[in-house]
Amino acid sequence: MPDNLNYTFKILARDWHKRRKPNPKTREPLSVEIPHFKREHNHMCTMVVTYSDNSKKELIARVIYNQLAQRWTVDGMEVAVEVLEC
Repeated sequence: MPDNLNYTFKILARDWHKRRKPNPKTREPLSVEIPHFKREHNHMCTMVVTYSDNSKKELIARVIYNQLAQRWTVDGMEVAVEVLEC
């Protein structure tokens, strides 16, 4: 049974403009769904991202627990989210 019923996902900003010239045509992620999320370190799951141009993309993602910050994140390489409890 999916464990994501009590969690929301906050998209983390990727500050690529610090190293590259910004591209005005860049599409931005608007929402993320993780159907088979488990709060388990190194759990592999699928992240479905909806972008500003209404396109969707499925990413292979990994659940990560940061012991120093004591927070859960899900990293799909292109998009990362912080896991927040409802």
